Amino acid sequence: MPRARRPWRASLPPTSSRRAQLSTHDEQIALTPLTAEDWSQAARIYAAGIAGGNATFEAEPPPWEEWSRKRAGYPAVIARGAGGEVLGWAALTPVSPREVYRGVGAVSVYVAPEHARRGVGRALLSGLVESAETAGFWTLEAGIFPENAASVALHQGAGFRLVGVRERIGRMPDGRWRDVLLFERRSAEVGRDDPAVPPGP
Repeated sequence: MPRARRPWRASLPPTSSRRAQLSTHDEQIALTPLTAEDWSQAARIYAAGIAGGNATFEAEPPPWEEWSRKRAGYPAVIARGAGGEVLGWAALTPVSPREVYRGVGAVSVYVAPEHARRGVGRALLSGLVESAETAGFWTLEAGIFPENAASVALHQGAGFRLVGVRERIGRMPDGRWRDVLLFERRSAEVGRDDPAVPPGP
């Protein structure tokens, strides 16, 4: 029988204090699991992304209980600066409740506007990918608006490839129809010894 996905246990490999050097500053980023205590700050960053108009179809951040219930058992990480300030967050969402998709997750990455272009998104996505592979995910996907050039570049740099364009797939709260680019990253390790998991390209 196919090997089940290992449950994520709210830890980051190699430790919960994994650190990544910011690209243009001397300070460091600490990646830790995203918890209820972090949500007020994470939601503020989420709201800034919503306000920008090119991050999501959502109209407002949901309460923690709703947000976390939909992602129970799936990796979610938060980035903090050297002073403890929240710089951004990243999380996986199930793509389907069906068991056959147990190793497939949808990626979300949000960086505080004041910390953009400092390597935060790159560190978050790298940490999320690492956590996802530890938990047994073999495919990550990301739906990105074509206008969000920074997100496209971020995901391409992390090994995601464009697999399709979903034209006029959803409507914004203001009624506008939007296209979504579908990017995918296949693990080079997870599932390679499982004949039930198809190899990546």
